[in-house]
Amino acid sequence: MRPFEIIYIILVAWGAIQIFYKARKRSNTRLLYKVTFSVFLIHIFIEQYRWQMVPAYVLGALLLVIYKKNIPSTGKFFIMILVVLSFSLPSLIPVISMPTPTGKHTIGTSTHHWVDQEREEWFTDDPNDFRQIMIQLWYPAKLGEKNKRAPYLDRIDLRAETMAKAGGFPRFLIQHLELTKTNSYLNLFIDNNATPMPIVIISHGITGTRHIHTALAERLASHGYLVVGVDHSYDANLTIFPDGSTANYKSEITGHADSVRIREKQINTRTADISFIIDQLYDIQIGKIKHLANGYLDLNSIGVAGHSYGGGTSTLAAYMDGRIKSVLILDAWLNPLPKNIIYNGLDQPILYMGRPNWDDSDYPSNNTLVDTLMNNTRGPNYHITIKETRHLNYCDAPLFSPLVKHILEVGDMNRQESVNLINQLSLEFFDQYLRQEKSKILNSLELYPNITVHL
Repeated sequence: MRPFEIIYIILVAWGAIQIFYKARKRSNTRLLYKVTFSVFLIHIFIEQYRWQMVPAYVLGALLLVIYKKNIPSTGKFFIMILVVLSFSLPSLIPVISMPTPTGKHTIGTSTHHWVDQEREEWFTDDPNDFRQIMIQLWYPAKLGEKNKRAPYLDRIDLRAETMAKAGGFPRFLIQHLELTKTNSYLNLFIDNNATPMPIVIISHGITGTRHIHTALAERLASHGYLVVGVDHSYDANLTIFPDGSTANYKSEITGHADSVRIREKQINTRTADISFIIDQLYDIQIGKIKHLANGYLDLNSIGVAGHSYGGGTSTLAAYMDGRIKSVLILDAWLNPLPKNIIYNGLDQPILYMGRPNWDDSDYPSNNTLVDTLMNNTRGPNYHITIKETRHLNYCDAPLFSPLVKHILEVGDMNRQESVNLINQLSLEFFDQYLRQEKSKILNSLELYPNITVHL
């Protein structure tokens, strides 16, 4: 919970306790309620309203009305229910608290709309519709005079419905996500003391978004990386373009008679998105595209990271594009990959992190494909699984709520611990193979009992 939420709830709870005393014996109730009302106003002004606080709001208003009155037992019971709800709802469905970045750099972020004029958009029927994507950059930055923190999600008014549909829960449960602020600041200048910047491109899974790996992006950027998050249009939960138009999710093909061919076109399109991004970065570096990163990029140190279908995308992108120097695969779904890639392996270093097994999924053979890929890869490779994790531990989902493991595919591992371990391993992997800085964890995995190494 947020600071003024906590103070307000404690105050109204103390006020509620007062009702168990006779009205004449209640101490300093007038002062208590004045303080409570003042804290309420500060909370609304600074932290803003959210529906999870409604029981606390109702309780505060009710106490103002009845503070001089003797309350019957049924009334006291109702008030105690409000007290329980006042504590439980904001705690169980909190405003997300993003992990504090571990690097020394301030983080800037900016969002860009890029159109590939050489590719037609196959998800639509319009032959004049070229492939367009939204990307978000995170980078080491200099604080300016006016620093505005970036929200975790933009346009929650549009995203709430599609995200709720994907997760199978009511939209009001996530409306409060608009209140979450990240550790990144909008549109800052790059810190030239951190350049040239190695680059990591992150590919989300099906129904994911560029936002769902914000914690990883911020950790990398705070350590001097330029991180590129991409919304793969029509695979992402919802892509929103600057003119207000949208690319809705169109990738649900379960049971489709031509699903194999569709998946082939889909992963090839996602892979081409990655190469297109790299092309754009090359143009930015030489000044062909005017951008705050002109001249600041290390184009010899490009890594890719991907979760789920994004892991398969990253693997195929590395196989097809030699400009990619290292590959991070997060609980990746490899079944859509062409089998020749599985059997040929990669030349680049690979770190695969994932859940212990895929037995409860539609693709129980997935780990066998991972083993085959690793055995055939010529570069350094690590195949590790982390105990008590499930599919969505490998993104920001564990941060959403203590209840998240009962709703989504999140394991029993401590939520903050899992996010920290996975993101730190990711950072150290890229440090080792893009910066030639030896990783402490990767070179001493035997010291971590929750990590299983597959040889």
